[in-house]
Amino acid sequence: MLTEFLAFINERKFFSPQDRLLLAVSGGLDSVVLTHLIRKAGFAYGIAHVNFQLREAESVRDELFVQTLAQQQNVPFYLQRFNTLTIARQKGLSTQLAARQLRYEWFERLRTEQGYTYILTAHHLNDSLETVLLNLVRGTGLAGFRGIPAQTPTLIRPLLGFSRQQLAAYAIEQGLTWVDDSSNEKDTYRRNRLRHQVVPVLQELNPNLLGTFRTTLDRMEAAERFIAQQLQSWQQHVAQTHELSFESLDAFPEPLFVLAETLKAYDFSYPQCQAIYQNRMAQPGTRYFSARYELILDRQRWLLELRQASSHAVQTLPDAPAIRYTPFFSLTLQRLENFSWKANPLVAYLDAAALIFPLTLRIWQPGDWFCPLGLGGKRQKVSDFLVNQKVPRTEKDRVYVLESQGQIAWIVGYRVDERFKITEKTQTAVRVEINPEQSLAETTFS
Repeated sequence: MLTEFLAFINERKFFSPQDRLLLAVSGGLDSVVLTHLIRKAGFAYGIAHVNFQLREAESVRDELFVQTLAQQQNVPFYLQRFNTLTIARQKGLSTQLAARQLRYEWFERLRTEQGYTYILTAHHLNDSLETVLLNLVRGTGLAGFRGIPAQTPTLIRPLLGFSRQQLAAYAIEQGLTWVDDSSNEKDTYRRNRLRHQVVPVLQELNPNLLGTFRTTLDRMEAAERFIAQQLQSWQQHVAQTHELSFESLDAFPEPLFVLAETLKAYDFSYPQCQAIYQNRMAQPGTRYFSARYELILDRQRWLLELRQASSHAVQTLPDAPAIRYTPFFSLTLQRLENFSWKANPLVAYLDAAALIFPLTLRIWQPGDWFCPLGLGGKRQKVSDFLVNQKVPRTEKDRVYVLESQGQIAWIVGYRVDERFKITEKTQTAVRVEINPEQSLAETTFS
């Protein structure tokens, strides 16, 4: 396998013998194999281990195992411990997302301080397949079908050309030892459910699933590069002029696709781009907002401008529990398995099974629609709903929506969407509450 490993590195021009490599090592099979291959290839490296303190005795065992591994190989060892649950709660993030942010921030800081060229992780082909399946479940564009990127400016994943089965066979052949993470056996996480329940079925249908998947990844990467090259001139024009004319856009065979590929660089989602394109003949002056930009309709063209409004106008909520602040209220999310409720415009109960995280909290936009609870699933424009509710014009610019994958789940403070309501089948609810007395203007952040 060493020969194939070096061939993969050279083919991708990942790094050279002159580079110093920082290996992220958990102690599991994958990272132990990566360490062994890097050592046998003669590269200079150090080992970094993060103890998230999530698995009690197992976390201590893993830390000692990796420390011993570094001592046996006589290479630098770096250790960082995080109280992950506390940090996740403070930041309003899921445990997994908090752990991901913590480890990559620490790896990059360590790389810079200790003079390493690249960070190496042990993600492999199975990981990439699971990522594509997760992206497919959530909804994705071309980039989501590419899987895990093999390289970013300072991060390299040199095992992405190999399956976990290949890594296991190599480890056994070389007599390597490693530690197992018991949480990988639990189907609590969506990735584990895919790994244990979905992928085996796909492999029954195609025993060479990972081989064909790798070929598909190569084709998707080639297609993405080709499309990027075809759109380069148009996207450079947009970047320079901040203008998107209908005429030049409609010259493409798939104008909506081109619009979405162009505007994703400015933080606009695909559902937003659908609304933007479908409502291109609306009244001039119609505005659409992303986290950093606004798009203004101006007769046969859109004008792109950097937003002057607060950066808190569009916010994401990776999971519950979470809390977010706007200039007008705070919003809190909780997951509940035992719940009862009374009518309260400041509180909404949503079916957790219907929601797809991360959620988006943003000010409503022209073209938005939802299915108001009580109308039997009929669609209604948010603008018409607000008129029917007799919301004063001065208040309309302060109306927020809570969105799940481009679908509005709650007009905040007004009405839940029929598709996300609590039913007798609901097992877990997400309770969303706003507090008008606690807003961004009255909150300080350390």
